[in-house]
Amino acid sequence: MQVHIDFPKRVRALQAELARQGIDVLVGTRLKTITHVSGAFVPWRSAVVIPADGEAQLFTVSMDAVRVAEEGWLKNVVAYARVPLMEMVVRRLGELRLHAGRIGFEGGYSWYLPEGNIGLEEYRILERGCPRAEFVNLTPVTDRLMLIKEPEQVQLMRQATAMCDTAQEALRGEVRLGMTETEIAGIAERVLRDCGSEFAWTFTGGQEIASGHRTWTGACTPATRKLVQRGEFLLLDIHGMYALMLGDVSHNAVLGPPTAEQRRVIDAYVRTCTFLLEAMKPGRTIGTVAVEARRFVDENGWGGMIRGFGHGIGHFGNEWYPSFTDVYMPYVSEPDFVMQPNFLEIMALTCNLPGVGGMRFERPVVVTESGAECLSRTPIKPWILGA
Repeated sequence: MQVHIDFPKRVRALQAELARQGIDVLVGTRLKTITHVSGAFVPWRSAVVIPADGEAQLFTVSMDAVRVAEEGWLKNVVAYARVPLMEMVVRRLGELRLHAGRIGFEGGYSWYLPEGNIGLEEYRILERGCPRAEFVNLTPVTDRLMLIKEPEQVQLMRQATAMCDTAQEALRGEVRLGMTETEIAGIAERVLRDCGSEFAWTFTGGQEIASGHRTWTGACTPATRKLVQRGEFLLLDIHGMYALMLGDVSHNAVLGPPTAEQRRVIDAYVRTCTFLLEAMKPGRTIGTVAVEARRFVDENGWGGMIRGFGHGIGHFGNEWYPSFTDVYMPYVSEPDFVMQPNFLEIMALTCNLPGVGGMRFERPVVVTESGAECLSRTPIKPWILGA
């Protein structure tokens, strides 16, 4: 798929925002920011220095700098090894004569472990090296810049999602009783790679597979050597990456005819997922949809089973913000955000009844001019396998 991302336009938009905020330069350390401006896969601790007016420069570890420069858009890539990263950044700020200006950094916290917020010692080095500077936390600013996706990003996300759908369909045909969860994960990974996926990106276990009692928790589910058995729920959370965009489709199956209790859980799950998707519309706030979904769950008596309604998604590193909730949490959620066309979110929930089974729903949904489109073609209703 040939899709052109206008990276110079991205950098200019970021620089224009820096100018509006009265910031002379941004020292970006978060993975999502580095990916956004470089267009490269940058897995090592790195930083990008972006002046409000001038050329951006990326610092990354010496063994990977040549590859990053060759594969990404930014060609001003500098290696670091013996000199600490932030000391290299201080040198660059001196070269730009901005070490006494207003310097933006990316601080805060996140539920997403590899977020990349500046570390305490890194911040101290920056302070010591720029004693006359004023430091401003720009995490909310850079987050906002990435909430609405470019049309090209949506197109790439369709491809990443199609890969995940293909892996799900392969699992539907290949899963057998007695397989281990790790075997099932391997099938999904093989199909994704055959389709062109570059990376099983999630830090929670790559291809997340859970069966039986392990589906009840609703938590992270790295595949284990547990054997899949008849009568169990099977959770299939599949992750691929295409051109740095992150595909994420979680689906479920039951191994054999479901019991009456299992059918009750399935009904609650399907109806809530359907309600959530139908509530997504432009002009509505995240918080409003979350409140309505929670009310729907409570009115049906499912409050003890169903949790969560979604999380952010985008390119490599852009995997959690904003959490889809009506509760405001700094750096985590933004319930007052008004959804606009090309806002892209993973609509998600868990439905768990200990002793019976658990399911997880994750689908990428893009807001359109008139409503919202689920990019995945995998059905909501769980598969019944081996009936």
